[in-house]
Amino acid sequence: MTDAREPGDPDRGTTFTVLVDEDGAPAGLVRAGEAGQACVVAMDTPITDVLGSADLLHALVAGVPGLVIVQEGRVTGVVTAEAIKAEIVGSASSGLLSGRQLGDAQPPGRRAEVVTSRIRCAECGNTNTFRRFSQAHRYTCQYGDHDFVPYWNG
Repeated sequence: MTDAREPGDPDRGTTFTVLVDEDGAPAGLVRAGEAGQACVVAMDTPITDVLGSADLLHALVAGVPGLVIVQEGRVTGVVTAEAIKAEIVGSASSGLLSGRQLGDAQPPGRRAEVVTSRIRCAECGNTNTFRRFSQAHRYTCQYGDHDFVPYWNG
């Protein structure tokens, strides 16, 4: 478990539980009874790369509660979605310049590398992999001819 602080409220802690798969890789993130995919970012990724990553921004829009930070395959912490959104609003490096939309331009430096999400299907118990996952979309399970149901909705 990781304790992360909401921006603007240093006394309010939000407890995240990072769920791991059978290999120990982050597979899910739970906060206050709300579960979702684990969007994983390497600890040495510059913030400008995080703010400019279309994959990470897509995950935030899709409703991930935070970003799981890893170093050498081990979870080191969680950054709340609220903290990332606040940084985007306050940062000129976010790409919100000259009427551009987020993700339109590649910022200086390297792009944030997003690890594929591995989510277990509640229907059959097999682990599916996704480059991008959104609860708003329907998917077919990669291991059978049935709808993919994330374990947290099963």
